[in-house]
Amino acid sequence: MTMRRIAANVVLAPEGRTEQGVVTIENGVVSSIMPLKEELPMTEWYVGTIVVKPDSEGKRRAYMDGKIGRAHV
Repeated sequence: MTMRRIAANVVLAPEGRTEQGVVTIENGVVSSIMPLKEELPMTEWYVGTIVVKPDSEGKRRAYMDGKIGRAHV
């Protein structure tokens, strides 16, 4: 299993907007979104907005700059 934790200025998802948010991605699928309250180990940092939306199979994916490749993450 691969896991990435990515922080950005803003995370937009169907459930709402998170300022200074952290997205956890496991095997390419977003498993959690949470506000950044403290620095977390092994966190990648991006300036801008991560958009989380379901793909054609209903799996939540993360996008940055409109590209799945950059923050699909």
